[in-house]
Amino acid sequence: MTGQYASFGTQLRNGAEAAVADINAYATAGLLGVVMFTLAAAASYVATSMQQSDALVRQRDLDLANLAELSQYIVQHLRESLLVVDAADKIRLINESAAEILGEEHAVPGALIGEVSPRLLYSLSTWRRSQRGEDAPSTFVAADGARLIQPHFASLGELEPGPTLIFLEDTSLMAERVQQSKLAALGRLSASIAHEIRNPVGAMSHAGQLLAESPAIGADERRLTDIIRNNSERVSTIIDNVLQLSRREATKSTRLMLGDWLEDFLDEFCETMQVPMARIAVHEDARDLEVRIDPSHLHQVVWNICDNAMKYGEARDGISLEIKLNRLNPSNRPYLEVADRGPGIEATAADRIFEPFFTGRKGGTGLGLFIARELCQLNRAVLLYEPRGGELGNRGDGSIFRIVFSDPQRWEE
Repeated sequence: MTGQYASFGTQLRNGAEAAVADINAYATAGLLGVVMFTLAAAASYVATSMQQSDALVRQRDLDLANLAELSQYIVQHLRESLLVVDAADKIRLINESAAEILGEEHAVPGALIGEVSPRLLYSLSTWRRSQRGEDAPSTFVAADGARLIQPHFASLGELEPGPTLIFLEDTSLMAERVQQSKLAALGRLSASIAHEIRNPVGAMSHAGQLLAESPAIGADERRLTDIIRNNSERVSTIIDNVLQLSRREATKSTRLMLGDWLEDFLDEFCETMQVPMARIAVHEDARDLEVRIDPSHLHQVVWNICDNAMKYGEARDGISLEIKLNRLNPSNRPYLEVADRGPGIEATAADRIFEPFFTGRKGGTGLGLFIARELCQLNRAVLLYEPRGGELGNRGDGSIFRIVFSDPQRWEE
């Protein structure tokens, strides 16, 4: 019996131990299940968060791309012309308007600004040397040769040297608004003195006609009376043009062949001014140029420019002035250019020579070039000045005055 009880006790102990082992196994499995469930829930939450973050990043990237595209579109289609130049003078950003001014073929990102426009680089360097103060008071001619451009500069960032934002302003638009008030004053002045001028001019013209009818004068004297008559008519025409300018009346434009017109003009100019034709060099690279302009206006403008060239220029190799006819590239607009070898114009005065009543010479009225430019504008043409010898030519090389005509094929009938 005792052995049976011992065997039964052993079985009970073994059963209890097995039960305890089973309970521990179940507890371990349950705990492992809880841990696995917790890990799965955490992984699901992390995956969801990562998906949301990834979607947010993609949305931010899309927003940034859209914003960059919008900024690029706005910059490219701004009416203002602007570009960004880095410290190495390379173009980093340029919009369509600025590229048109500087020349679309060369003014591209990565190009050196000095190769695109030496004059603009000169203005930028001057601005940098002046501790980035006021804009340099210099202008340059646009790539189409028909506009005068004033650059304005602004520093980007605090690095020295750093990138520079450049605005290019078409001065003709600003000048047109500024000149309105000056034209009003000129109109009042011209209206008040026109009558007083016409009286003595009419008397001189009448005296010249009476003298020409006298049988006692010879051929030389008769030629002088012709000069009196021609210039009396010219003064009367100038008075009419000034009055027309102040009132902004419609011009009487006609189509004319520029080469033929220039030939007749030079015959009259040389005879009146007693200038040998050999002192004027004519370069007709495109003689068959057709322009549309008021002939009397063109006569007055070119006469004024040639007269100034003869007065203040000097002959070199027997040539006092040169006249060139051609077309601009790439705009294909016809132009007439008068170049002399005079002392040139001071850089500080070059931007003011077309202002009314401004003169750098004693005895001048300061109206000649002002009226000339205004007459050109009335005919949709542009009168520009630049120093001879290139945009950076030294004073003393001479001056170039260029009349850029509108294309007659583009005129509205």
